[in-house]
Amino acid sequence: MRYALLFLTLFATRLCGQEICYTPTDSAKICNMLAQLEKSRNKKSAQLLVDAGTMLLGTPYVAGTLDREKEEKLTINISEVDCTTFVEQSLALAMTVTQGKKDFRTFCNNLRTLRYRSGSVRSYYDRLHYFSQWVKEGEKNGILKEQSGKAFSSCQNLSLCFMSKNPDKYMQLKEDSTLTANIATHEIPFRNITIPYLPKEKLNNGPKQLPIRNGDIIALVTTIKGLDVTHMGIAYWKKGKLHLMHASYKEKKVIIDTQSLHDYLAPRKSAPGIRVVRVK
Repeated sequence: MRYALLFLTLFATRLCGQEICYTPTDSAKICNMLAQLEKSRNKKSAQLLVDAGTMLLGTPYVAGTLDREKEEKLTINISEVDCTTFVEQSLALAMTVTQGKKDFRTFCNNLRTLRYRSGSVRSYYDRLHYFSQWVKEGEKNGILKEQSGKAFSSCQNLSLCFMSKNPDKYMQLKEDSTLTANIATHEIPFRNITIPYLPKEKLNNGPKQLPIRNGDIIALVTTIKGLDVTHMGIAYWKKGKLHLMHASYKEKKVIIDTQSLHDYLAPRKSAPGIRVVRVK
């Protein structure tokens, strides 16, 4: 019933030739958040990202919010987020304010640039489904920079293929088998490559020892075959310990985790460490 009500109030319009879907509630929320963040526009982008993420604390965790429409559209849903849409929309807010803007149109343009290959919403396979693809596109656009160096002493042998090998797990791929081949084409550049990461054993160190700042984007590396990461969030230092601001599946909302990231990852055998991406 909740989702039915959402669709009754869903708007569709065209923005720079691209169709977008949103609710009046969400567009109003975004404009209000931009107005509040605009007061802090002189802060660094990373701190603006933290401020934007903090505004979303308590927002319900809901998976699959981008996959409710049969046709691919730029979906704006800041009232329900998963780990990826939480980070994307927080970053789009920060980018908009950094650009000296506070309008919904600019926010949508920034989100489209972050979420889609070449910023074009043509098809499901144009969406940047994998974190590695998302980072590469962000680096190409001068928005993001993946961190590396001596601390990133472990390596992940990356070969993306999870989506093309498991089409039954994705509604769009189940309904249109031709999409799977396109997904596989975009996976190929991310096969048989090595990605350095920061081992989780090092995460018990403080801010002077770790190459991680407030507002860095953190992704949890996974040993699951064909995947690169399983979760993402925003770095948040608290009393000398690194924590994760994220849309939590367990808590079903956006939180600053009470556990340090070191303690959060310790029992997770399939998560050997983290990748760190800095907002430029």
